[in-house]
Parts: sequence; C-alpha cells; structure tokens
Amino acid sequence: MNRNFNDDFLKAVGKHFVTMSARQTPPASSDANVFVVSGFVILVKELWFYVTAGHIIRDIQTALVTGSTFDTWRLGDQAARSPFDSGIPFHFDPTEWIVIRNEAVGLDYAALALRELYRDGLRSGGIIPIGPEAWGNHVTGYHQWVLIGVPTETVNGDGKTIISAKLVSAALKESCAPEAAGEKAKNQFYAQLIDGSETIVRNVEGMSGGPVFATFKTDQGLTYKLIGIQSAWYPTSRIVAVCPFSSLGVGLQQTIQTLRAQEP
Repeated sequence: MNRNFNDDFLKAVGKHFVTMSARQTPPASSDANVFVVSGFVILVKELWFYVTAGHIIRDIQTALVTGSTFDTWRLGDQAARSPFDSGIPFHFDPTEWIVIRNEAVGLDYAALALRELYRDGLRSGGIIPIGPEAWGNHVTGYHQWVLIGVPTETVNGDGKTIISAKLVSAALKESCAPEAAGEKAKNQFYAQLIDGSETIVRNVEGMSGGPVFATFKTDQGLTYKLIGIQSAWYPTSRIVAVCPFSSLGVGLQQTIQTLRAQEP
C-alpha cells in the first residue's frame, strides 16, 4: 500500500474510527499507565454501537475486580479530523457492555450501545457510524484487505490528562491459520501483513478491536466494506487473527428486532 493510498484510505474510513482511552493505576501503586483502545462505531436499527474486541473489555473488567483504578476516560474522534483534541469525556460502566468472549474457540466481540450524549458528541466531531449497507464478508471478491488501529508503540501520555496516539493502516493478504490457532480457526479468518508494511507499522500490538476492511474497485473508484474485527497477533509469522464482523452485526440486528417485538 503506497503512502498516498494509505493517507486517502485513512481519510475515508477515519470517520468511523473511535478510540477509547484512560489512565490505569494498578493496586498498591501511584504510577498511572495510559492506554488507548482501537474501536469503531456502527449503526444497527437506528442505534449507535461502539465495537471493539471482547478480550479488551474482559481485561478491563478483571483489572477493576483486582483493584486497579481508572480515570480520564475519553472517546477519541480525532481520526475524523475533529477539532476536539482532548476527546469526549466518557463514563465506563463494565455492566453495560455486550461481551462475547470464548478464547478457546476464537469468539472475541464487544459492543456498547451509545447514549445520546455520546452520539451527539461524536457526531459533532465528524464521526459517522458504519451502516448495514457497508457491511461485508471476507469471502466475497475484493481488491485489498486493510486493518486500521492504534499500535501501542505510538501511544504517549503526560501522566495526567494528555494522551496521544497515531492511527495507522496496515495492508493485509489472506493467509492460512497459524498452527497455534487450533480450534479458533473455526470462528476466525487470518491475514498476513504485506511486505513493506513495516515502514508504516512494525508491530500491530494494541490494534486489537480495530476494524478490518475489504476494498473493491468500482466504476466510481475504490469503495470499502467492513468485514472483521482484529482479535490477535502472531508476531513471528506477522499474521493477524480476525473475527468476522457479520456474525456480530446480524446478531445485534436480530436481538434488537426481538426486543422491540416484545415491547407493549
């Protein structure tokens, strides 16, 4: 992926990408660690959902139970070229998340229905949710797969309130499942970073939860579909594991439809 295409693609899909960041202070420590989560926003039956990888939310929930404290939660809309550099103040409630996480078989999804306050803030920052018309799958013919997210190696903070990070894209090519995947291969697909991508990102650690897009050539130019959520990284082979997005998207549609049918 050349740099011109990389920049143009990030401009096109950045309006869907939202980070979640905070400071974490481990138990019996006064030193806070900053972290930035990769994620994106989708539209399901007029509702906005924030989507990331399930293991990220499970890790935060475990950290809370074991005594860590978190502060300075933010939803970041900077990828949409928002002027609000500090992001949107956010209240993280671990009970509000839908988490589908089974490490043994490769299920790794998390979604949060966004309150109107957060929807309005993200919309003001230029964020547009990905609707069903832009959902796809990884088996339909495509031009290129692309992962976008925020690598841990780009995250910095001042130890107080300022957290900075860099959004990058990584071109992928379809790959067989690594031997270590085992039973996970039943519910994931796999892709390898294309040679030369190391000039943009050396390590995709931290990009879990980021969206994977398939690009398509049309008469009007290049378009894209959301096909997956990055779940894991095999650094030796430079292979990423991806959970198909369609499973989550269709599941949310069916759940909302069922709940609304039960309303009096």
